[in-house]
Order: sequence, then C-alpha cells, then structure tokens
Amino acid sequence: MSGEDAFGEPREDLWKTTDGGTIKAHRHIRIDWNASIKKTIAIGPSAPEALPPIYDRPAAEDEAATAASCVLKTKASPINATVHIAHESHSQSSSSAGQPVLVSAKTGGVGLISLGIPDYSDSRPLHIVAKSSSGNITILLPTSFSGNLTWSSERGSLKLSHAVQQRFRLDGPRHKHIGTAKIAPSTASGNRADSCTLTSHNGTITVKEYGEESDAKACTIQ
Repeated sequence: MSGEDAFGEPREDLWKTTDGGTIKAHRHIRIDWNASIKKTIAIGPSAPEALPPIYDRPAAEDEAATAASCVLKTKASPINATVHIAHESHSQSSSSAGQPVLVSAKTGGVGLISLGIPDYSDSRPLHIVAKSSSGNITILLPTSFSGNLTWSSERGSLKLSHAVQQRFRLDGPRHKHIGTAKIAPSTASGNRADSCTLTSHNGTITVKEYGEESDAKACTIQ
C-alpha cells in the first residue's frame, strides 16, 4: 500500500506496483467484454466502491455475498489478469464479517485464462473461480492459499508446478479428469478455508505458485 490521507493515516485503497507506480483499489470490479481482457487490478474489502463503476456495474449478488470481488468475463476471448488484494484495515473488518473475497474469470469457446494473485494475507476466505469452455487455464496461487482445489476437465489434464506439488494432497479416490485436493499454505496463514474451482471442457489446467520460476518441472496428475 502507498499514500496517506489528509489526517496522515495510510491509504488502504492504493496498491504499489513493482514498477514504483500505484493502482487504485476498489471494493468490487466487474469487466464483461466481448474483446480480450488484459489487466492488472486491485481490490480490497476496505477499498471504496467505484461510483460510477470504472468498467461494468458489479452484479448485485456479488456485492451482497462477498466482501470484495473481481469478476472478469468474455464471450470467447482470452483473459490475462493479475489481481492484487489490498490488506483490510481493522477498523472496517467487521462490516462484512465472514464474507469471502472473490476472484473469478470465465470465458467461452477456446478462450484462454491466465489468472495470478500475488499475495493474500487477510483472514477472510479467498475464493477463486476460473471456467473456460474449451481453452487452457493457468492459475498462479498466492503462497498463503490454504483450502480446497477442485478441478474438472473432460478431455484435458491437471498439471501442478513443483511448488504446488509439495502442497497438494488428493482428497478421496482419484477419478479421471475430475477431483478435489487440499492445498496447504507455504507461508503461515492459518486454516482459512480458501477454495479454487477450475473447469474446462477440453483444456489443460495448470496450477502454479505466484512468483515460481517458469521452468519449474510440472507434474501431470491425470
């Protein structure tokens, strides 16, 4: 985070990027386009609402059911997004107690999805959803992710990077092209009950740890 308000308090709605700039965080962001989406976005439960919306109006159900959300959707075009989640201020943490933070990306056709979450340190559950009709999906989890991974790919496969393999424990019997596993955190985060649900009809689903070397050896589960 970066910046201070008029009273010298830290600004929770500004996120410092790796190039020294800042992006303004909003509580709820929704982008529903026909064209491809390539964005770096910041959200957070303590961030202000975007009034008027900076992209598309967030769905009422997302605003009601989540503390913060980033929802990305295209008809059949690729989605490539990095989503920063700003740390929640303690003074505002009780306003939506228990509600998760949602990061969702969905596309039809053979649209590809690449979705990265660099870091997450709050106590709320983090819910990640990615769905492509037939395209490949790549998810870069924060090191603090702690919860369930659920995947489904009728004709594709699940690939795990080396770092995620160390955190992965299959939950129940192995079934072809579908399964559930527990992902343990590689940094202390407690039992936060996070969830990551990944679905593609034909595509390969790849799960990595954010910041992991790209040439790290991958393991195919199915």
